[in-house]
Amino acid sequence: MTNKGKGLAALIGLGIGALAVFGYKKLPQDKKDQIKSKLDEAGNKIKETAEGVEESVSETLKNMKERFSETADDAITETKRTKEQLEKELDEVTV
Repeated sequence: MTNKGKGLAALIGLGIGALAVFGYKKLPQDKKDQIKSKLDEAGNKIKETAEGVEESVSETLKNMKERFSETADDAITETKRTKEQLEKELDEVTV
């Protein structure tokens, strides 16, 4: 999109926003309350979803750290076993 296109899109967006504000100001109070209620409800749903995602990510990260730690411990143990086996075989060959 060119700069002219972006500027035009911005002007259209501002115009639509101005019309929305003007239209909102003319609404009766009960309609404004309904809109506010719907926005509050949507905000709460977004917040709950974000909290759920945060919990899920935290749990996944915790699980990955545990699995990495277990894998690293297993690798260290296996390396020590292999080293001991190689040293034993080397001693048998040199004797």
